[in-house]
Amino acid sequence: MPELDWIGREHVLDLAGKVPVHSLRHIPEKSLHPGSGNRIVHSDNLRALKALLPRYRGRVKLVFIDPPYNADDERWVYADHGYTPELKPLLGEVGREEEDPLRHDKWLCMMYPRLVLLRDLLAPDGSIFISIGDNEMPRLRMLMDEVFGARTFLGCAVWEKGPPARTEEGFLTSTHNYIVIYAKEGQRTSNSENLTTWWTSEDFGDSEEARHELEALFPEARDLFTIPKPVRLIQRIVQAATDPDTRDIVLDCFAGSGTTAHAVLKQNERDGGDRRFILVEMEDYTEKLTAERIRRVIRAWDGEPRQEAKTGFEYYELGERLHIGE
Repeated sequence: MPELDWIGREHVLDLAGKVPVHSLRHIPEKSLHPGSGNRIVHSDNLRALKALLPRYRGRVKLVFIDPPYNADDERWVYADHGYTPELKPLLGEVGREEEDPLRHDKWLCMMYPRLVLLRDLLAPDGSIFISIGDNEMPRLRMLMDEVFGARTFLGCAVWEKGPPARTEEGFLTSTHNYIVIYAKEGQRTSNSENLTTWWTSEDFGDSEEARHELEALFPEARDLFTIPKPVRLIQRIVQAATDPDTRDIVLDCFAGSGTTAHAVLKQNERDGGDRRFILVEMEDYTEKLTAERIRRVIRAWDGEPRQEAKTGFEYYELGERLHIGE
């Protein structure tokens, strides 16, 4: 099988195993209705995924992630917090296409160990859905083939995200993104419908719909996310890839504004499901935006009180280092 190579590859192939295991420290004052099984973790996602592994290995039914797209004009920070000294030349801000010749190498270094941990967290019948743009689509497919195995590829959908929020320069204006889908062990995961590979904005929502959803809850956050995801998009994924009756766990480790949790709660409301969500977000807005969005959704949904056992969440931060296996 062809192998994808990049600068830094040799340092991240076994990085997931070297990441120290930390506890997760519960923050009661930032939680809402504890005991639901839902979790929001404020931490960089590499350490958070490793911290979740002892309890959730092989238990997650669905992973949905929306990682950095590494678009031409996008800046993002690759920071693995000091326990990878060999990668220090690659850490820090990732610049625009014309100013950072290692930007794709940095993206691959960032993604590889996280995908390894996500694979380990997935249940045998679980699946992973990854939203991505044109810039990293070819490399993502090769990376997923290596980490998950080419035989586990279920398909790639094209999502009609709609016109960009701002003017784009280039030969073509992008109105789509991709949803790349792999299974833990290769089998089909759709419980309720046969999805096609063309996901229209009419059926799945678009970025403008997502901006209105976010603005309705946080007017000041409308422009914080370049390509926000509509609740309908992730809700359809949750519906297709999980079972409402088996307390399936849905994990998003690039949680952003918390759309995945919103979608899980909404789908549970629709079909009486008992799914749980785990969100991981590293940014400073985790408590005041990501968690607060879910608080507002729970408190205001249809003006009715929600069942606390299903709709609360526990808020966590990274705790002390555990010396497991040392």
